[in-house]
Formats: sequence, structure tokens, C-alpha cells
Amino acid sequence: MKESYIMKKIAAILLSVVLTVSLLAGCGKKGASDTEGGQASEDTGNKDGGISVLLLVPGTLGDKSFFDSANAGLGLIEEHYGAETKVVEMGTDITKYSAALEDVINEGWDVIITGGVNISQPLQEAAEEYPDQKFILYDESVDFSDGANSNIFCITYKCYEGGYLAGVLAAGTSETNEIGFAGGFDIPLINDWLVGYIEGAKLINPDIKVNTGYMNSFTDAAKGKEIGVALYNSGADIVFQAAGGAGLGVLDAAKETGNHAIGTDSDQSELFSSDAEKADAIYASILKRVDLSIDKAIGKFAEGSLEFGAVEIYGLSDGCIEITDNEWYQKNVPAEVRDKITEAKQSIIDGEVEIKSAFDMTDEEVAKLRAEVQP
Repeated sequence: MKESYIMKKIAAILLSVVLTVSLLAGCGKKGASDTEGGQASEDTGNKDGGISVLLLVPGTLGDKSFFDSANAGLGLIEEHYGAETKVVEMGTDITKYSAALEDVINEGWDVIITGGVNISQPLQEAAEEYPDQKFILYDESVDFSDGANSNIFCITYKCYEGGYLAGVLAAGTSETNEIGFAGGFDIPLINDWLVGYIEGAKLINPDIKVNTGYMNSFTDAAKGKEIGVALYNSGADIVFQAAGGAGLGVLDAAKETGNHAIGTDSDQSELFSSDAEKADAIYASILKRVDLSIDKAIGKFAEGSLEFGAVEIYGLSDGCIEITDNEWYQKNVPAEVRDKITEAKQSIIDGEVEIKSAFDMTDEEVAKLRAEVQP
């Protein structure tokens, strides 16, 4: 891993502690509870007989995106390793996260899994205070220099690879020569999608225009819809959203304006399959397979090979970044565009194409790239 990538990750974490995480009012997994007064939890399994794993959600389930993907991973862990599991939803008040961490640590779980931008700093403080507790942190990295955070294993993702595929799809299907990107915040974590998106789009159409908007939220679906409508009204006919729960508003905007969108993190066509018009408006979703990545990590933990005090980056070649290939994709995306996406995907896996990452760029370089493709 490039040193600049790690340093940019650390800088992003410090910046993002003040941000609100991606979430909507949620529905818990069986036995779920939260620290804001949810129902009492039921443990599943036997702590005395095998691995015990707790998923700590810095928000609530039901976002149809990032946190729901992590919750699906907990199901894989139960299935594959017979683990006892529990999920705790902490809600949106970040001032309560440290206390919630201490509560679950005292329950004696083998591994505590958590993720997202706002939990990073409280987690590092807890890791220092409880050095014997093992943690897995997804979608964030921490500073491991001088032996710090030696009980945390971090998972990050090559979002730029997924963004690249989204760009190929958007440019290949656009009839206006203008596409859009709707991000949660103007931060490296989100701009990593954007950088790949621009590069993938330019592969198909070097003259493509990309208009960008940010919600400054991961939760405000109304703001997401407002940004989506603005992008469509400006001339974009397909918008790639990377904004968690706020991004759901972009999908509403695509449906209402008769345009198309690309979803993230979960198969959002499938999630909205009961609304045929909305499902058809979503050409595809770019999946950040949080579920598979934490399942992989627990598999290594079970066999004693998980390296705490380190970070692992997952991408297309690991199956942890993917584009949905479902009935809506097959029906609505022309075969020649699907073929281009397949070729691009294989080129990335084979190492034949090198895509920039926002974590290797300065903020000024990202801004310049945006300006170059602005309509």
C-alpha cells in the first residue's frame, strides 16, 4: 500500500469524525437492540462453544445500503462458522458511542465489528483502554505506527474500481453526453468513487461531461432528491449516487424525472422490486461487499491467521467490489454496454488498467479533475 494512501486515510478519519453517518430509521436483525431504547437483544448460539461476534452499528439498520450490507455479513458468519452473534444499533448520537463501546466490551465478545466514519475515534480510544479486546473496523483505517491500535484489524475498499465500472455504464448509456455524481460529502472516502467514475466514463467518451453535487449528509434523503433533481435538470440523464441513506433520494429523483441512476452498496433494484418504475430506473448498483469482507475476516480469525494491527484493501479481484448483474441490468442496459463493462472489469482484475484513487490525490487535484469535466 502506498504511504500516501494510508496518510490520506488517517486525515480523512480525523475530518470525518464530525460527520453524520449513513442511516435511515431502521429495522433490526433478529435479536437486535440499540442504545437509544430498542428492545432487549437475544443472543444466538453458545459463547462457550465457539466464536462470539458482535456487530456494532454506529447508526441504525434499514439504510438499504452500507449498514444493511454489514448486517448481511453477520448472517454469513453465523452460517459459515456457527458463531454466536448479536447486533447493536447505537443510533445517531455520537456522544454516546464511547459508552456503548464500553458496554459491549464488558459483555465479553471475541470480536467486535464496527464501521463507518464516526466510530473510528471512539474505537481507537476503546482499543487503547481494552488491549485484550479484538476489533474489526470496516471502511476505515487507523494509525498503526509505533504499535498503536494493535488489536484492530481494518478493512478498506477499492471504491475507485467500482466507480470506474459505473463510469463505463453511465457514459455508455447516456444520450445527453452529460452524466452526474451525487456524493454524501466532499471527502476522499466519497471522492474515491468519483475519481474512478470520471476515468471510466472518459474511457467510453473522452468528451463526456460530469456534473457533481454533494448532500453534506448521509441520511437526508430529501436533500438527496433535491440534488438528484438538480443534476437531472442540468442535463444529466444518469446519476451515480454514493451517499448511503441520503442517496435513496436520488433514486426517487430518477424515477420522477424519467431518468436513470446507479446505486451503491446493496442491490437497490432488487430492494425496490415492488416498485417496478423505480427498479427500472436503476440501471445497476455498485456493491461494496461489506458482508463478504467481514465474513472473510472472521474466517481468518477462526483459523488464527487474522493479522490485527494491519489493514487489508479489498476490490474487484476479491469479489468485494462488484456490479449487479440482475434482471433489470440485463433488460435495461444494451448488450454492447454490458460487454464493455465486462471487458473493463477483467482489465482491472488483470492489472491492465491503473485507476487513480482520491486517497493518492490532494484535494486540489480532485477539484481540478472535477473542473475538467464540468458541463
